[in-house]
Amino acid sequence: MSLGALLRMWRRRALLTQEQLAERAGLNVRTVRRLENDGLLQPRTTSVLQLAKALELDGAERATLNAVARGHPTDRPTTAPADPRPWTIPRQLPADVAAPGVRERELAIVEDHITTMPEPDEGVVFVNGMAGTGKTVLAVHAAHRLAPRFPDGQLFVDLHGHAQATAPVEPGAALARILRTMGVPAEHIPWHLDDCAALYRSVLTGRRLLIVLDDAADERQLLPLLPATPGCQVIVTSRHRLTCPGNARILSLDTLPLAEAITLFTRTAGCDGDTPRDVLAEIVRRCGLLPLAIRIAAACLQARPAWNAHHLLDRLAADGLTELTAGHQSVTAAFDRSYERLPADQQEAYRLLGSALHPAFDLDTAAALLNTTTTQAIRLLDHLLNAHLLQEPAPGLYRLHDLIHAHASALWPPDGVSAPLRVRCHTALLT
Repeated sequence: MSLGALLRMWRRRALLTQEQLAERAGLNVRTVRRLENDGLLQPRTTSVLQLAKALELDGAERATLNAVARGHPTDRPTTAPADPRPWTIPRQLPADVAAPGVRERELAIVEDHITTMPEPDEGVVFVNGMAGTGKTVLAVHAAHRLAPRFPDGQLFVDLHGHAQATAPVEPGAALARILRTMGVPAEHIPWHLDDCAALYRSVLTGRRLLIVLDDAADERQLLPLLPATPGCQVIVTSRHRLTCPGNARILSLDTLPLAEAITLFTRTAGCDGDTPRDVLAEIVRRCGLLPLAIRIAAACLQARPAWNAHHLLDRLAADGLTELTAGHQSVTAAFDRSYERLPADQQEAYRLLGSALHPAFDLDTAAALLNTTTTQAIRLLDHLLNAHLLQEPAPGLYRLHDLIHAHASALWPPDGVSAPLRVRCHTALLT
């Protein structure tokens, strides 16, 4: 085994980057790189001693290092020793709360992609969709089903892309937490993002893990967390349409088909068979066929023994968005977090579109509402589409989901809007 190969093996065992080893040994990082690449034929004795100390080599290992550095043959085995890295097998998946018979088609897509794609940039599934479509539920359910294929564990990282009163997690902080979870001592975790990502990839080498990255905010946050080894596969959820590397699979969740929506409601609420199907259908329609809204409505019905499905329907018909709150869960709060993450110009566009009397409109109407050119209107609409706050049923035709429209309408008019602007917007709606 060459000097460079020995140094690389011992450095990786110590969970050090080249920069960290150079700092510990008091050497220039270029010297360490040249030594690992066998670019220095006669390294200084003092450098060898400093490296041995920094790597915490035992007596036999120091003797081997000195002999190889002087160009003498060694009988040291040329294969690396058993991996001495501490390793805690993570089992971090949250509870599986998926309802049978719901999202089975999407579940099959995720499972098929994860189990058949051998390359790291192929074994990634991006699940995106508007708030409340059940992205996390689907990802966790799929991960539980796939867990037996990943004997080295399952990681779950909440990136808080749209968490209430919590900023999105910085990628360096997420990496540090993952590394500590996997047994890396805190003092061995680099502070620089690139070094931390490199160590993360090194630790994952040779492992088979399933990683769920939930609620990603953007590519900057996400990309350092993607592994570079085919044994590790990833499921990502986000409210945004993110740019995906390589051959990653993109799965956009829509609202539920009517039959699945009814199934989710009845299973969650524990409805008996006496409730007329047309009543159940109208309840889930009032929920916008949105899984979060359906679960909340079912929880409300379950929590109030005096209610029946007819009473729940009456409440939803009176003010659906207000009624869709149960405990810490709220459809309004979920939409608020999407709205609050928008830049100011997109927030204004969202409010103006919410002022429309109807949730569906064409490009010309949108441009009139936004008081801008068609080109600028397209740019703003594209941003809202990417954030899943707007739908595009056909080119040039747009629609706000019924609950999104109600939410945006409640934000209009904002404080400080002038009377002429209000008149202009409503004039545009009527023409």
